[in-house]
Amino acid sequence: MPLFLLFLLMALPAASQTSQPRAAPPGDPVRGLALLTNFRDSLPRHSGNGLRCVSCHLENGTRASAMPWLGSVTRYPRFRARPGYEETMERRVNECIARSLAGRMLHEDSREMRDMVAYLETLRDRPRPSGVDTVRLAGNVARGRRTYAGTCARCHGPNGQGLPTGPALWGTGSFSIGAGMARQSLFATFVRHNMPFDHAVTLTDQQAADVAAFVLVQPRQDHPGKERDWPKGDAPADIAYATTGTRAAGRTVPPARPLLRRRVAPDSLAPMPARRTP
Repeated sequence: MPLFLLFLLMALPAASQTSQPRAAPPGDPVRGLALLTNFRDSLPRHSGNGLRCVSCHLENGTRASAMPWLGSVTRYPRFRARPGYEETMERRVNECIARSLAGRMLHEDSREMRDMVAYLETLRDRPRPSGVDTVRLAGNVARGRRTYAGTCARCHGPNGQGLPTGPALWGTGSFSIGAGMARQSLFATFVRHNMPFDHAVTLTDQQAADVAAFVLVQPRQDHPGKERDWPKGDAPADIAYATTGTRAAGRTVPPARPLLRRRVAPDSLAPMPARRTP
């Protein structure tokens, strides 16, 4: 065999190996938890308000009554009615960033995303707790204003602006109208089972519903594209905004809420997949 052919054959495996795409390095769960607990300080370009992931997912996502992350990675990918398509775990995290943090989505293969998901992976085998009782009562805004002033304002501020003791509940520093917390039943349930944080008093179901009614009529940031949510027209009755699907189904739409201008675009770095229904 000519010598040059021998050299060529010897070089082929190396060339083949170098042409293979490299697998993404595994995420760092310690760094991931640091991002989840200090999102605004760690990722200021992606933060749109003053909240952190653990503002709602208490005790680093392990408190059973506060939307725990325990075992959550085992549930994805899965179809979710709100977006109308199958979501991966990374997509679910990005939805929280865009809605609850009123922020800008991350690239789903970024180091930051890998690190946050790596932390969620550490909770994979932790048993997922049973859900708490949902508060489905209608709230009274006037009563909620009084309860808020007497119980909630000392931690969250008289104008909902947030204090070192508690995050903002409305205004530009709080969650957007597209967040799950903007739903009456979800917010009331969270308040009933977790607030006040120091457990100085215990609110009744009705008091929690009243506080939710008061907080949720206050102005907060918009969520562009929210009208495309629940494309099949099966939106829950307590969502805070009208959707195209709800209108098409001839269902009653909720009253308009006061909206503030969005600080950052939610999907400028991570385009949403095409909306589709099964």
